[in-house]
Amino acid sequence: MYSSYFFFYEDSSTTIDNELSIHATSNTIYNGNLIVVNKDTKLQQDPTNLNVIPKNFANNVLIDSDYYIEEGILEPLRQMFQAAEADGIYHFRVNSAYRDEQLQAHLYEENGSDYAQPAGFSEHQTGLAVDIGSTQGTMDTAPEATWLAEHAAEFGFILRYPAHKIHITGISFEPWHYRYVGLPHSIIMQEKDLTLEEYITFLKQKKEYSQEVNGVNYFIQYVEELTNPEANYFDISGDNQNGYIVTTIEN
Repeated sequence: MYSSYFFFYEDSSTTIDNELSIHATSNTIYNGNLIVVNKDTKLQQDPTNLNVIPKNFANNVLIDSDYYIEEGILEPLRQMFQAAEADGIYHFRVNSAYRDEQLQAHLYEENGSDYAQPAGFSEHQTGLAVDIGSTQGTMDTAPEATWLAEHAAEFGFILRYPAHKIHITGISFEPWHYRYVGLPHSIIMQEKDLTLEEYITFLKQKKEYSQEVNGVNYFIQYVEELTNPEANYFDISGDNQNGYIVTTIEN
């Protein structure tokens, strides 16, 4: 079952105008679930709503350190683990999540580019990435990895660095690295076999795109300037580059 996470505003043009004004004046282009951070695109704004992942987060996941992620992805992450447990997958382990600039710089200096990206160029600094392992073995063969690769998109997560997309991402295959992008984007990316970089390019070219997910009709626009969506249900994300992705739920 898919889960939807979106903003709701009352049927008032004034409310919508005010909310969009807040987004537009707070560097939204550098914020949101769809921001691109990679070897060529640096994070411009640190996350502001970090929350620790509780140790008792789910029955089937080991969390033995204080790991932080953006508050908005806690619930979809929990639902993902719970769905895996219902399918008989019991041995997850969170190995990393948010890293601040100092920790990322230290990891890069200590281990080099084979292990970490330079400070500012790692998705872990967004608070939207989680490294998920297995307590029973490595993620190249673990049942946990197989389940995530098949089902993570249902909860808004993508396998960020697939083996067959190294030429796009510039990062070696990481079966443990999952990134939250939210619905319906994760489903579209999975169905079309697109990385985040490819998906943003796809939206830029299309300008407008519609997709039905679990009976919900989503209308997605790529714009360089924000204008008011006509519907009351919407989400806005910058791409950390040139524009915004506005997602509306159609009636």
